[in-house]
Amino acid sequence: MPGASLGVTSPLILVQLQARMRQELRHFRKITGLIAVTSLANSLPEPGTEFLLTPPVHPQCARRIRRLRIAPCGDQWLAHVRNSRRSPRARSHECPIGLRCACVPIHFGDHLVGVAKLVAAPTTSGSAFAAAMGVLELIVSKTCLHLTISGLTEQVLALQQRVTGFEQIRTRGGPIGTGPARTKDPPSSDDAAGRSILLVNRVLAYLQAHYQKPALSLPEVASALGCNPRYLTTRFTQVVGEHMRAHLLGLRVTHACQLLIGTDLLVKEIAYESGFSSAERLGTAFRRHVGVSPIEYRRIFTGTI
Repeated sequence: MPGASLGVTSPLILVQLQARMRQELRHFRKITGLIAVTSLANSLPEPGTEFLLTPPVHPQCARRIRRLRIAPCGDQWLAHVRNSRRSPRARSHECPIGLRCACVPIHFGDHLVGVAKLVAAPTTSGSAFAAAMGVLELIVSKTCLHLTISGLTEQVLALQQRVTGFEQIRTRGGPIGTGPARTKDPPSSDDAAGRSILLVNRVLAYLQAHYQKPALSLPEVASALGCNPRYLTTRFTQVVGEHMRAHLLGLRVTHACQLLIGTDLLVKEIAYESGFSSAERLGTAFRRHVGVSPIEYRRIFTGTI
């Protein structure tokens, strides 16, 4: 499956991957009539560690688990991730609660940065499920290839922006003997694109560092970066493919997922630790992003409430 070198895997590429995969999975549903969900990294890991992937909830799984009152999905997800780290091949099986399940790894270079999960009822024929899995693999492959090119373009534009900056310094007042300063050329579209990318990377770094603050607001982000709020949000949406507020909520929900699975904190404590001002606000965002309540999510992947 096409991937990218580690140097191309940047915070911006990871965030663009999320927005692009959401679009592609809507097309997948129209083509196949089936639903696929993803778990995608939204930040770079600490040196020497793997990308952290929180398990997604597929609607078929949630419905079946509510009826059966059992929750084997935690162990199943860990097995999916282990297999996906070892091999880029998609794998399918019938899960312990009787559903057809397939996971398509999303790799950049040697790194697993996400998993696309396809689930169908046992009444779905094997041939139909295999065909849908093939379509999902093609979608993942195409998306990774597109973002590999986008990542390389990002690096080139950033380099051009740095070169332009050095050139401006030289022409404004370089050492004696460097020749007369040239008239400043009008900014090119590449210069503007490079500046937008650099700005968005600064936004992503700021949000990653401060998303756990419940009082964090978009005007505060704009002020910290010395930008007009409207200009900042417009550039962010153009480069990333989603609104800045949606990305901020995604960071908070992902953090809440990690705490729900990895700790025994109360939901209201998890809400505050994740940047929400109340358990009610967490619940609303969680249902919209994940498809179930925080308590259901914890039960599905840990078997406890």
